[in-house]
Amino acid sequence: MHVLVHGTVNPDGEPNSHTGVYLREQDLDSLIKTNALVGKPVKIEHRGDKVGEIVSAWKYGNRLDCVLRLEDTSIESMCAQGFVMSGRCPELSLGYSCVMQHSADGTLTGGGKEIHEVSIVRKGARHDCRIRGWNAVHNKKTN
Repeated sequence: MHVLVHGTVNPDGEPNSHTGVYLREQDLDSLIKTNALVGKPVKIEHRGDKVGEIVSAWKYGNRLDCVLRLEDTSIESMCAQGFVMSGRCPELSLGYSCVMQHSADGTLTGGGKEIHEVSIVRKGARHDCRIRGWNAVHNKKTN
């Protein structure tokens, strides 16, 4: 069995003029255009081995939504399925790094971002980054 999870991994993108570490609208657009999220690992609370991967990502309005596929290939991934199905971990958190840029006048700004993973979490850092639905899919046996 595997579980498909639909959720929001980033709320509305910040305006493109934003100079902090949050993802801007242009960052979200670039992630979708390049399929940069597809294949990224899913973890539990940003730790341990991967328990699945992102299979699809899109913008819904200005937020970033995706579908995660949780396999049943390890104890950890089966725990992740249980956390989602029971509602014990109802939120999502996007793990990424941001290149900080220091200008000649001393201004520090957030530059390019690189996505590392998405995690199933009890409480995320950003508002409205939550699991919106899930579906358990039973694997068919072939001869």
